[in-house]
Amino acid sequence: MRESTDVPAWPVYDLTVHDDGRVLASGPLIPTSGHATRAAATEVVADAAARLGRAVRATATEPGGAVWRLIISPEGEVSEAPGGGARTAAPKKRKGRRPVRRSAKAAAVPGVPKGTETYAESLAQVRDHLDAGRTDQAGELAARLDTQAAGVLGVSHPEALRVREVHAEATALAGDVVGGVQLYRDVAERWHYRGDAEQAEAAASHAEMLWMRMTHVGQALSAGVDVIRMRNQIPGRAGEALAAALEHREWLLKAQDASEPGAREQSVAEPPAPRVVADAPAPRAPRPAPTWERPAVDTRKAG
Repeated sequence: MRESTDVPAWPVYDLTVHDDGRVLASGPLIPTSGHATRAAATEVVADAAARLGRAVRATATEPGGAVWRLIISPEGEVSEAPGGGARTAAPKKRKGRRPVRRSAKAAAVPGVPKGTETYAESLAQVRDHLDAGRTDQAGELAARLDTQAAGVLGVSHPEALRVREVHAEATALAGDVVGGVQLYRDVAERWHYRGDAEQAEAAASHAEMLWMRMTHVGQALSAGVDVIRMRNQIPGRAGEALAAALEHREWLLKAQDASEPGAREQSVAEPPAPRVVADAPAPRAPRPAPTWERPAVDTRKAG
């Protein structure tokens, strides 16, 4: 199992064990559901990991309050994240403390005018750079605004998401199309979790459009991991967007495996028009039932 530094911080799945032994599993890409055993709950998370094509993080909470920080692979292997051994749950916050209020005003950021009440003026500067073809300056300013808005307002605040969407556009226009896809994907998923389906679909469409215009097969396949993950959550009307994304990925895989010696690095000018397909991925082979009672035993063996 790879170290936790190789496993992204998102998503994190929750596995809550009840007194009767049943386990409640919840998190992105899976419905919240109860399971009779730990192995069954872990299997659901492993299935989600397989759909993402990588290991994921999970938090398992025992009835007595002990918490395990885990990593679950697509094959169902469970390991303890470094520093993630059993610990008691954090105590609840004391009542009566005055909440800290964060200002929505823009703080001092290099390149951002002082006294700006919202991000509208600064985003207008980004637009001016883009209109003038100064894509590098636009990307740098948008990145600073994105970082600052997320810190001041919270990364999923509506205004912060609008700033990040401009950052995504500027990033793509500056030449980092993969980065633009990833930023749009993040915006789409956060709108989705906020329950705003219209905004989520709009950002998802931007991410998918950028992806389908990519002409380098290797880069397109790399960015496709994010797009497929996004479309699993935001599948579009009747699942049509997800089906189209899966179709495009299959076409990219065939292009990569073409017989030419340089197939892995080839460029493609005109990908075929997406069409809806009904073929589902082949089922994965059964795997041993995992458990997390003593994960440290498995993760710290020599060799």
